[in-house]
Amino acid sequence: MNQDYPELQQFLAGYFNQDWMEDHKSASDVIDFFISDVSADTLFKVQSELHRLITSQKTEQAPQDYLFADIGCYYYYLNEWESARTWLRHVASALESSKASNKK
Repeated sequence: MNQDYPELQQFLAGYFNQDWMEDHKSASDVIDFFISDVSADTLFKVQSELHRLITSQKTEQAPQDYLFADIGCYYYYLNEWESARTWLRHVASALESSKASNKK
């Protein structure tokens, strides 16, 4: 599954690495930093891959395995969100909002 979402993997594993809490106050801060740090093209690719991941997962275990075991995302979303799909939708919404605000 890693090769199916290369940009998403870079985002989730790279920005939510094991030290993310030392660099940022919250997961939302990480998302904001990512938005400010990447090109519009990368942002679009991550959004596209996020959408594909969200719509392709049938169970909660599949995205958990992908996020924690396959790519090594160190944000344990279950402390704040009821499911991976809910958290990933939140991330997608934040990315979409940033794109809309950049057009103004």
